[in-house]
Amino acid sequence: MKTSVCHSKSDKCFEELHKVACGKSTMSFPESEELKLTLQAQSQILSWCVIVTTALLSLLTTCCASCQSKVSHLQLKFWRTYVEKEKEQLEQIFQLYATKLSERNLKSFFENTEPEAVPLPAFQAWEDASQLYSFNSGEQHYSTIHRLVEKGQKEIGEERETVLDFVDRREIP
Repeated sequence: MKTSVCHSKSDKCFEELHKVACGKSTMSFPESEELKLTLQAQSQILSWCVIVTTALLSLLTTCCASCQSKVSHLQLKFWRTYVEKEKEQLEQIFQLYATKLSERNLKSFFENTEPEAVPLPAFQAWEDASQLYSFNSGEQHYSTIHRLVEKGQKEIGEERETVLDFVDRREIP
């Protein structure tokens, strides 16, 4: 590398090339500045080569993964749309049930009455629905909730309302 950078330069170039970037070289200012600019240009070219190579490898990997996938483009598009819609509707249901529960609790508190029952999924159902979903080509499920609904929720031996102690996140029986 020294040979290509110091080609047609003084003999000091070979000895002090490592000092040029720090500004500690004893070479003349124009020669030192020219070497610094050359090193910067080579560094930028090398950086762009690394960036372009990384981008191309990423594109190639994505293309190969798409070609090898057992999921068609249209099915994947449907899957993404389904997950987006499920998430939107889940947020709406969360808002609805959270509002119902908070209204019940406030009403019960201020009116000093026994609270009405608000049906919520059991703790195990929340745990099952919270699992990470991975696509299985043998099943036609698009999310964890879809799989749970289609296969039916697991039998829970002891039915109980889910109550969480928000300090340490343990279930209270």
